[in-house]
Amino acid sequence: MAKLDLADLNILKEIYRTHSITAAMDQIGLSQPSISVRLSHLRRHFGDPLFVRTSQGMKPTPRMESLLPAIRQSIELLGTGGGGLDEFEPAASTRKFRISMTDVGYIVLFPHLMNLFERHAPGLRIEGINLDKQTAHLLEDGEADIAIGFAAELHGAFYQQRLATAYYACIARKGHPRIGTKLTKRAIVEEAHVAVDAPGTGYWKLDKALEKQGIQRSVKVCVPSYLGLAQIIASTDMLAIVPARLGQTLSAAGNIKTLAIPVPTPSYEVKQYWHERYHRDPANRWLRQVILDAFNSMPQAAT
Repeated sequence: MAKLDLADLNILKEIYRTHSITAAMDQIGLSQPSISVRLSHLRRHFGDPLFVRTSQGMKPTPRMESLLPAIRQSIELLGTGGGGLDEFEPAASTRKFRISMTDVGYIVLFPHLMNLFERHAPGLRIEGINLDKQTAHLLEDGEADIAIGFAAELHGAFYQQRLATAYYACIARKGHPRIGTKLTKRAIVEEAHVAVDAPGTGYWKLDKALEKQGIQRSVKVCVPSYLGLAQIIASTDMLAIVPARLGQTLSAAGNIKTLAIPVPTPSYEVKQYWHERYHRDPANRWLRQVILDAFNSMPQAAT
């Protein structure tokens, strides 16, 4: 194998990322036998196994680890960050996009996003990734295409676009014995609360703002995710303060009601973020527009 091309480099990069030849097929666009044949050629070219099978999938050898920075740099110079075509045709593409977002995004945004994908690009797929401390690294390496949420640490080499301003509301079960259609300041203090310590939502600002107004919630339960919160609220007399769009979505099920908070609470900007390496990538640009359209198509939450 005298020369390597961009496809060879992408094969190595994707196997390294996914730990699997089968999973690498999603992004490369070659069959498993074709990838296996080219991997055999690459092993002979470098005189090294490059990857070995383990109980946790295909793991890189030290030689492969040493090659990875040069492989990524070459892909960036020779391709469009992901080895794709100069033009992106969503209607014909079977690409898989990887989007880093919060639980709120999965619950509120995904249905609208899926409707737009089905309408304009039915062959595309999405892999969801949690928005966390690894997000910057994933975006930089091309292992995530877009991040959505409140991520104050993504600056410098990252672009950002405002999608919406998020406000808070309170949710309670319908039929709550002490709370009707209006929430009072006294009820906020006296009722037990479920708190959600979730990254990427600006939730940490909430209690600080309430404490400045002399309000301290009685937190009985603290959970790390909004997933499952609806079931907790619907089956107890506890309250939860959540992003208003999430409250609106959960209320649609019929067993939860959303109430305005009678004191000022902080808002935060929901944005989408991407690395400068992919700023001009046609596929990434298309995805950013679809996400913006999805936000614009959602019902506005009461402030």
